[in-house]
Amino acid sequence: MAKDKEVEHEPLTEEQRITALENRVGTNMIALLVMALILIVVISVSITIITLSAFEEEVEVVHVETVSELQQQVTQLSQQNEVLGQQIKAIKKSLLVAQEQLGSTSNMKLLTLVTEQERANQDFLEALRSGMYDLAHMVPGSRTWLEVYGEKVDLAIARSRDRETDLKGILKKSESQEDDDLW
Repeated sequence: MAKDKEVEHEPLTEEQRITALENRVGTNMIALLVMALILIVVISVSITIITLSAFEEEVEVVHVETVSELQQQVTQLSQQNEVLGQQIKAIKKSLLVAQEQLGSTSNMKLLTLVTEQERANQDFLEALRSGMYDLAHMVPGSRTWLEVYGEKVDLAIARSRDRETDLKGILKKSESQEDDDLW
């Protein structure tokens, strides 16, 4: 032990003292740098938190009950939407059927009426031609008159018959479509 005390009290040389001081200064410098770095990190985190809290808007808290009520309402509304969609489809189908029936009924009546008018027109023209023939035989020198106007009456009768044929074709086509629609 005596030797240990002697080692402690022995005077140090200048070089040993400088080396010991440099070692302590290096250690102190590292400790100071670590403390400065920690201090910088703490300050930057504090500033960041303060800045974020200052600019942060208050967020409303949504209760679970409210969310579940809204989900139930959404479910109910989507079910109602499906039911209404099915009803709309059914109404559209019945509307289309009703429109076809109404259109067919109206068209059939109109076709029948126009066909009857064409037939009546032809009867009138036939009576006109017969009357012109009788008149031409009663009045002397009216044969030229009968030929000129007779051609016009014949042309009108031919056109009327063509229209009647077309109308009958349309009428038959409509009746056959109605028969097809029934099956």
